[in-house]
Amino acid sequence: MSRRVPVLMAVGFALGLVSGSLFSAVGLELFIQASGLIGDLFLRALLMVVIPLIVSSLALSVAHLGDISRLSRLSALTVTYYLATNVLAVTTGMILVNLVQPGVGFRLEEREAPPVPSLKLTDLILGIVPSNPVQALAEGQTLGIIFLSLLVGTALLFGGERGAPVRKALDSVLFLTVLIVTWILKIAPIGVFGLSVRLSAEFGLQILIPLSKYVTVVILGLLLHGSIVLPLIAWIFGRTSPIRYLRHFVSALLTAFATSSSSATLPVTIECAEKAGISEEVRGFVLPLGATLNMDGTALYEAVAALFVAQVYGMTLSFSEQALVFLTANLAAIGAAGIPAGGLVTMPFVFQSVGLPLKGMALILPVDRFLDMFRTAVNVEGDIVGAAVVDRLTQNPGLVKVRGQS
Repeated sequence: MSRRVPVLMAVGFALGLVSGSLFSAVGLELFIQASGLIGDLFLRALLMVVIPLIVSSLALSVAHLGDISRLSRLSALTVTYYLATNVLAVTTGMILVNLVQPGVGFRLEEREAPPVPSLKLTDLILGIVPSNPVQALAEGQTLGIIFLSLLVGTALLFGGERGAPVRKALDSVLFLTVLIVTWILKIAPIGVFGLSVRLSAEFGLQILIPLSKYVTVVILGLLLHGSIVLPLIAWIFGRTSPIRYLRHFVSALLTAFATSSSSATLPVTIECAEKAGISEEVRGFVLPLGATLNMDGTALYEAVAALFVAQVYGMTLSFSEQALVFLTANLAAIGAAGIPAGGLVTMPFVFQSVGLPLKGMALILPVDRFLDMFRTAVNVEGDIVGAAVVDRLTQNPGLVKVRGQS
């Protein structure tokens, strides 16, 4: 994403808010409707690439685990760590957003909240295994698509050379999808303008109050995970001094913050890991896999965003519906590409799982790029800590002293 795009998105949002309020006051409904149509087209373009991105990314993440017979312990520890830290991140975010409730109190004057679909435990369980894979993809059945993607990735992992053509095809799909995403994001300022026009026409400038609370909750959650949870994991399971260890990775964390891309940061992260004393086998496996699979910050962000939008629209999500947000935020983050705004592209996936209105994304789009810097830095920090934990458990299982050489 061009560095100008985030600035233009902010400008588009501000202009849209002012324009929507003005034209709503003078009764120019045609302008508001046309702007809303542009915004809807942008959202549909994002939605268009979600399924190929999720399927190809999740399947390849599993397929790239390598030779199970040779790397079974390394793979198991790495994946367990990544899933565990993702779960911790989402838990932190969901606790905060339920406590602070940044979207509650925003008055939707005389507007009814969209209906929340009724979810039963049996329906959730049956929805995991799609009876018709093509139908699951066509209808965007969240759990079925995730299961199908993981199943294909596992088959590719065990299929060896016979599965190479399919793996290559999925790799091409992922590359082309990411390319299309970059094109879509170039028109993001126009889409944000159209969405914010309709947003301000409907709700007025008071929307800025819950939005500022939302930003505060996301950053607070990321700070808690990045400054407390991950350092504790490094100290307890990696037996390393977090401050001394992370000092080796300052350049990687700064690169992640500046680029908002864990993939672009990967070469710097690997170089820093070598200086920090991480073994070649671990840094060559854990860090590249983490750049696509481990997205603590993105998972936290997507869960908070979904619950925030539900609060703004007055939708009360039950425990089972919040559990579905918890699950899809974790898995959608895994499927997010390690590029700027990668989490934004998979956001509709989380929204659809519990019937949240996609137009609610207009609330979070203007600040997405700003928050992207913080969550990407946390994503990369999670990879860095994971390298220390896996290195200690695979290379030095008997090491009990806290290390952290300068």
